[in-house]
Amino acid sequence: MKQISVTIALLLSVSVFTVAQIAPLGKDLARQFSEKTQSYSSVEAKFLFTLENLQEGITDTHEGTLRFMGKKYSLDLMGMNLYFDGSTKWQFIPEVNEVTISQPTTLEGGFFDDPTKLFSDYGQEFNSKYIGEKHEKEGILYELELYPKDLSEPYSLIRVLLKKESLDPVLIKYQGKDGLNYIISVSKFSTNKDFKDSDFVFNPQNHNGIEIIDLR
Repeated sequence: MKQISVTIALLLSVSVFTVAQIAPLGKDLARQFSEKTQSYSSVEAKFLFTLENLQEGITDTHEGTLRFMGKKYSLDLMGMNLYFDGSTKWQFIPEVNEVTISQPTTLEGGFFDDPTKLFSDYGQEFNSKYIGEKHEKEGILYELELYPKDLSEPYSLIRVLLKKESLDPVLIKYQGKDGLNYIISVSKFSTNKDFKDSDFVFNPQNHNGIEIIDLR
C-alpha cells in the first residue's frame, strides 16, 4: 500500500509539473500581446466603453472608436474627438464647437491621456497572473489579471480577455481603487489599416465659428 501511495504521489507530481510547463504564463501572454500589437503598422478598434460607479450604483456605456499608428492616434468617445499627431493634441467637442490644443510633454496617464496604452503596455509594467481559459461566444479566450508594479496607479488590477487563436483583445477591465471601474469591450479589432498622417490631425479651419483654446 505504501508503494502504491508513493507511485500515485509521483504521478501527480509529474502531472502538475507537465501542466505547469505547457500552461501559458500570464507574463508571457502579456508580453506576447504587447509585442504583437506593437508590430502592427496601425490598429483600429471599435468598442463599448462602460463606466461602473460602484458607490453610486451607476453604469454608463458609450460606443467608441480608437485608431492609432505608432504614437499617433484618434479617439471618438463620449461626444469628444481626440487627435494626436505625435506632438500636438486636439480635443474637439462638436456639441459646443470648441477645440483645446496642447502639446503634452508626456503621454503617461489615463485612458484619455494615451489610449494607445490600452493595447500595448502590458509587457514590463505589470505583474501578471494567468487565470485560465474561458469558452465564450467569441471562441476560446485566455483570461489574465494584471497588477501594476507602480502602487500609485489609480487602479488595483486589470482583467484582460484575449482570443486564444490570435491574441486579439476582447475585454479589458480596469478596477479602480476609488470604486470606479472602466470596461472596454472590443467588438472589432482591425490591424494594418491604410491610415494617413492627416487622419491624426484636426484642422479648426474646417469648422466655422469654432472656439479655439490654445494651451501651447
